[in-house]
Amino acid sequence: MAWIKPSRLLRAPDSSVTAFDARSATLRIDGLFCGVCANRVASSLSRLDGVESASCDLESATATVRLTESINHEVLEQAVLDAAYAMPLRRAAERAARAVGF
Repeated sequence: MAWIKPSRLLRAPDSSVTAFDARSATLRIDGLFCGVCANRVASSLSRLDGVESASCDLESATATVRLTESINHEVLEQAVLDAAYAMPLRRAAERAARAVGF
């Protein structure tokens, strides 16, 4: 069984675009350590305007994005960061709200 070091849980994934053209983009994502993280990244990328579909492969640490229109590569990289921070924070806020009766 592989153990996850706590320091890895506190570090956001680092992404960089490795291939980019008018119809697709490939991102290298360092810092993914589980399937849940990979799904969050794929979901975050899929929600962007101009993205037809997105998938994230944990084993190769890459995300593949099919585009319907031109998109800035920095927007893709920001979506990876949003997946790392937004989802866990939103879930924590929802749990806290339920705990106090909202």
